[in-house]
Amino acid sequence: MKKYISVIFLVAGMWTTSASGSEPYVNAFVGKTVMNHVGRGHKDSGLTMLGAIGLGFENNCRIEAEVGYQAVGNNGEYGSTIDSDMPVLSILVNAYYDISFFDIATPYITAGVGETNVYPMGITIPDALQTSKTSLAYQLGTGITVPIGDNVKVDARYRYFVTPKVILDPAFDNQKLSSSSFLLGLRFNL
Repeated sequence: MKKYISVIFLVAGMWTTSASGSEPYVNAFVGKTVMNHVGRGHKDSGLTMLGAIGLGFENNCRIEAEVGYQAVGNNGEYGSTIDSDMPVLSILVNAYYDISFFDIATPYITAGVGETNVYPMGITIPDALQTSKTSLAYQLGTGITVPIGDNVKVDARYRYFVTPKVILDPAFDNQKLSSSSFLLGLRFNL
């Protein structure tokens, strides 16, 4: 809970300490996620949705607070009759650098860090799957924005997301939970 409150204060600080030339914005994304080996019964692809508020600065840098949701299907793993999604919820603080040498499009790079909660369908197997796991998370990515109006941009993004402390099933798969997402969204300058 303290981490969520810290993110709220960070965002409030971003809005109250607006630097000269800063420009607030909101964005929303939806796309396809491909997760690493998340167990024998899981599908490897699913849905990602992201939303964020942020500030853009004159030096081509941006900072934002993001809330995210990813999910892949279960297909009744480990003989369970449960057939649901495994949600991954995250709150991240992201930094961006816009590479502004094109007139009609702006490529960028991004990195972020925060907290994630993974819910592997509520299945509890001793020393394997737990009801939920909380972990540090980070993301790295790249994308491109194209303006379609005075205050609106289309944003296409690739992002690699990792939860380094979440291993869903050490008995069968010792890999950390990670995903690659291909996203399309809109950014609105306020």
